[in-house]
Amino acid sequence: TVRHIESMIRMAEAHARMHLRDYVVEDDVNMAIRVMLESFIDTQKFSVMRSMRKTFARYLAFRRDNNELLLFILKQLVSEQVMYQRNRYGAQQDTTEVPEKDLIEKARQINIHNLSAFFDSDLFKMNKFSRDVKRKLIVQNF
Repeated sequence: TVRHIESMIRMAEAHARMHLRDYVVEDDVNMAIRVMLESFIDTQKFSVMRSMRKTFARYLAFRRDNNELLLFILKQLVSEQVMYQRNRYGAQQDTTEVPEKDLIEKARQINIHNLSAFFDSDLFKMNKFSRDVKRKLIVQNF
């Protein structure tokens, strides 16, 4: 609607002012689009939210740290695995294992091709993740 467009213009102008510019550049507009989309998507039902995140992934990834994005994706994969284990075995396990190829595949969808920096990052280790290179698994201990 017109109100959404006006608010995106205001957000772009505010972003430009935060960077001490008197004019709006493309990055300001892209940031406003990302903020608007994130806000809208977060108000949707979970199933709709997931499909919208896939559809608008390239807009939502603007100016995001790749490690943060990869951590978010990895946490989603772990969450799905935990639900599967809970439904199948009735109890939550002490560790959760996610195939490395699943994360690589999801990362490629958002144009991230090199994950070695993520696997070596403090963010990866702080969230209790480890990498089993031999079995090609990502393990999280709870």
